[in-house]
Amino acid sequence: MAKAGGAKTKPEAVVVKVLSLELPHDEDKRSQFLWHNFANQPEENQFNSYTTEEWTGNFNLFAAILVHKAERMKLDSHSLRKVLDLVFKDSKKKIAYLPVGAYQTTLDGHLVWIITVKWEYPPQEGSEELGHIRMFAFDQKTLKQVGFETCM
Repeated sequence: MAKAGGAKTKPEAVVVKVLSLELPHDEDKRSQFLWHNFANQPEENQFNSYTTEEWTGNFNLFAAILVHKAERMKLDSHSLRKVLDLVFKDSKKKIAYLPVGAYQTTLDGHLVWIITVKWEYPPQEGSEELGHIRMFAFDQKTLKQVGFETCM
């Protein structure tokens, strides 16, 4: 949602949290968990006014803020940086991504990062609002992707 006067939510509003809920062991339940807990939530909806315009620069800025917040919280910011690089790589520079949240949880006793990403396919001309959401989950130690959910 845009702020009054059309101003965008500041990048510093990105969220870094430690969750008490664990990612389900059952792979089929993981995508449901990701959708239920992260899609269409205020924490991601506040960034709906961002567009595909200059998305790579915005991605880098938002990722740096997420890493800095994780570092301040004494979380594994190095693995978070690597995970964000994997998420960026996933875009194949064809889908505009904006990382807006990083959530630490566990899966079978292993620490996991869940990354929430606003996304949209850039149009040939002009720009589009980032109206979609994707959730990626990665093991912090192995960097193996252990979960994914997307709208569309």
